[in-house]
Amino acid sequence: MPTVDPGLVEQPSRDSVTRAEAILATTVDAVMVIDERGLIEVLNPAAERMFGYAAGEVIGRNINVLMPEPYRGEHDGYLANYLRTGQKKIIGIGREVVGRRKDGTVFPMDLAVSEARVGEHRSFVGIVRDVTERKQAEEALRESHRQLETALAALQTKGEEVKVMSQQLWQAAKLASVGELAASIAHELNNPLATVSLRMESLLAQTAADDPRRRLLEVVEQEVDRMADLVANLLQFSRRGQQRASSVNLGEDLVKTLELVQHHFRSRHIRVVQELASDVPVIQADRQLLRQVFLNLLTNAGDAMPEGGTLTLRSAPGFLGDGRPAVVIEFADTGLGIPRELLPRVMEPFFTTKEEGKGTGLGLAICRRAVQEHGGTIHITSELGKGTTVRIALPIGNDTNVDH
Repeated sequence: MPTVDPGLVEQPSRDSVTRAEAILATTVDAVMVIDERGLIEVLNPAAERMFGYAAGEVIGRNINVLMPEPYRGEHDGYLANYLRTGQKKIIGIGREVVGRRKDGTVFPMDLAVSEARVGEHRSFVGIVRDVTERKQAEEALRESHRQLETALAALQTKGEEVKVMSQQLWQAAKLASVGELAASIAHELNNPLATVSLRMESLLAQTAADDPRRRLLEVVEQEVDRMADLVANLLQFSRRGQQRASSVNLGEDLVKTLELVQHHFRSRHIRVVQELASDVPVIQADRQLLRQVFLNLLTNAGDAMPEGGTLTLRSAPGFLGDGRPAVVIEFADTGLGIPRELLPRVMEPFFTTKEEGKGTGLGLAICRRAVQEHGGTIHITSELGKGTTVRIALPIGNDTNVDH
């Protein structure tokens, strides 16, 4: 029987080891091999570069030297549990973990672990990939996404601001044009109206009380007076002269204005409830202009309650939408109310919800202009059949009330 040269048997084995070492030395990923006790058997050059250790520094040491706490203290327990139960938590599965370099720095890495057996010897092979750059790229992407969301939110806010500003500019231009037209019409109508009014007074003075023509003349006189009121409102709406600022207690001025219409309210069975706070600060404002605002709102409230009702007047310290301190005045009636679809238009010039011949449509437009010129706000809420509330907020600061 021929004999086999032992050298021929050993040569393939040595070649296999050399090939395996060459593969480990050139592989891009870090490769580590540990035994059942968790002691390092192999650390390839890629792993040396990744962790900062030379292979000779860690061969024979526990693999937990490459782990930060708390994983360092827990690893032996994980390994013992697997050897006892065979329950896999990472072996054959792989997951993202963290490693610790020789200099103490911690970094994220993908770890895939497999089990190998050579005879009775069992080893665990770990292939590691540093994912620091990937994590940084992901965080940069998340940050970019957050910044994009912030920018989009800011852009949306700016868009809303531009929309509101455009509406305000359009409204201002519209009011300016209407004001100029109103002033021209009012001035042109004043003289002929005055002439007609004087002639009507003369004719009525010459007409006996029982003359059937007198009633017709009285109707003409009433219509002339109504036209004169409209002209006066047009002039007031178009007038933007210098305001006269003085110290104004809004509660007191509201009560004084109420006295002008108190008799009218009583005749219509309108009850007035005053909820006026005593700690309302004095503001700098044009007293006559604000009294005109109060009179317009009181008159509107009275007209809204032809069958009687309750008007509640409130005053209290408050705030504007931008947080500035203000005095808040409210007129809350229990009248007819305003249809929801008409609410956005009630302060437009010449728009009115009153029946024909009962209003000019300028009262609320005048109120809004006067309040805005004082740096304040006016807001109307209403429910059909239940009443209307007008809320005025005027700033307290001297430099924001009126133009001096």
